[in-house]
Parts: sequence; C-alpha cells; structure tokens
Amino acid sequence: MFLLKWLNRLLAFSLEIIMLIVAVYVPIKTIVSPWLKYAVAAGLLLLIILLWSIWAAPTATRRLKLPYIVIFKFLIYLIPTYLLFRIGMRNYGWMFYALVVITEIAAVLFNEYN
Repeated sequence: MFLLKWLNRLLAFSLEIIMLIVAVYVPIKTIVSPWLKYAVAAGLLLLIILLWSIWAAPTATRRLKLPYIVIFKFLIYLIPTYLLFRIGMRNYGWMFYALVVITEIAAVLFNEYN
C-alpha cells in the first residue's frame, strides 16, 4: 500500500510539472508575435502557480477541502489539456487527463486530502 501511495504522489507531481511545461510551450510555439508569446506564456504560468499555491498546495493556508480540491484540480488540469487539443496533440491530451483522473481517484482512496 505504501508503494502505491508513493507512486501516486510521484505521478501527481509529474502531472503538475507537465502542466507547467505545456502552459509555457504551447504559447511560445503557436503565437507569432515575439513579445506576445513570451508575455502569454509567462502570464499563464504565473496564473497557474498563483492559483495552485493559494488553494491546492499541501502547505497552502487556504487549501481547499474535499470535494472542492478535486473539482479545482480537475478544472485547472483542463488548461493544459485544452492547450494540447489546440495544437493537435489530442492523444496526449486524452492521456494526460486520464492520468489526472486516475491520480485524483487514487488520492481520494488513499485519504491524501485529510
């Protein structure tokens, strides 16, 4: 059981990092204007980090409780999923969000949000 919980935490952290990478990669690759692509990438990155640090980080002072944390995570993970769909990487978008659903179900089953 300990190994499964540890693997789920590792997968959840990996998905968080992938979310940030996609939020920066897609605007840089799709927006033509040189200054606008970096501004959008930085703004999107800062928005995700800010929202995550307020409501979803394990050490957040205003961390959401069940079921709101799960709903928040499902909603914030829609951003990179949508971006992957926008650049034509639909299979990666589906796989990414399927892993999000799996990790959130496992987190609830392992009582990670208590």
